Amino acid sequence: MHGLIRAGERVGLAVSGGADSVAMLRAVAELAPELGVIPFVLHLNHRLRGAEADGDAEFVAELAARLGIEAAIESEDVAALAAGQHLSLEAAGRRARYGFFLRAARDLRLNAVATAHTRDDQAETVLLRLLRGAGTSGLAAIHRSCPLAELVPESAGSQADAVRLIRPLLGIGRREVEEYLASLGQSFRQDASNSAERFLRNRLRAELLPTLEREYNPRLREALCETAEIAAAENELLDELAASAVGAEFDSEAGIEVELIRRQPLALQRRILRRLCHEVGLALDFVHLEELRAFALAGRAGKLELPRGYMAVIAREKLKPARLFILPSLSWKNTISGPPAVSP
Repeated sequence: MHGLIRAGERVGLAVSGGADSVAMLRAVAELAPELGVIPFVLHLNHRLRGAEADGDAEFVAELAARLGIEAAIESEDVAALAAGQHLSLEAAGRRARYGFFLRAARDLRLNAVATAHTRDDQAETVLLRLLRGAGTSGLAAIHRSCPLAELVPESAGSQADAVRLIRPLLGIGRREVEEYLASLGQSFRQDASNSAERFLRNRLRAELLPTLEREYNPRLREALCETAEIAAAENELLDELAASAVGAEFDSEAGIEVELIRRQPLALQRRILRRLCHEVGLALDFVHLEELRAFALAGRAGKLELPRGYMAVIAREKLKPARLFILPSLSWKNTISGPPAVSP
């Protein structure tokens, strides 16, 4: 399990009923006494596939009961969530799942929640992000472990900060998963939406990846996963360097000195600006990030409009260095306190 699970821990297993998650459940159930962990089964019915989704929930509940593992099973209207929050079904599904994991972690006092992403999922994610455009952090793709609170922003500062999201199958391929289940005689559920052509990932899985492997590189999945491993390590290093550059006392509300940004190499300039934006809930694409970087390096007092109603402000006070702030545009216009007034 790559050292992801430690003796004495309570671990939630996210089980959809599909092959990957059922294999994870069976493996952890078998290894739990040796590992010294207490497993729990977690299942969220997205209510998108009617009776088929209800059947998935029943299958998971029965399998958990047969294995003697406590299960937490909930349902949520993901279609209504998507419509109400103007999200795609995929984005709404992720939000619902991570919210459910967080509730389960609190209720069951979990140390970690495990999802069944495999090596194939990793390869697909890297290729998908290459197609859409991604930097080092994007190419790092699916991490073996991260704080669950990072995926549920509204939970920041809560007791969930210590709960980890882990992916113990990330080094295992889908074919190995199916061979393992066959050796056990273990059935699993098939989700028809996994072959629906309206989803880009499904078309990539069924058409693009096999074509690229057949005509260009038979080792493409391995190469993509190696890219993710390299990018993850380099991304971690850049994060550490950026944190060191801004200092332990960094506070996004206090802004950041323009000269500090100017002194850094290009890669760290971008990383520091991304961090400043992330602290206030803003994610920028490459074009907008470069506009922000040019604005910051110019160092002139003024304002720059950013996406989603945010604004970059360079403010100056006498005898003090220029500072860059990232703020929601409305709050900048209405606030009395905050960054110093912009000097001509």
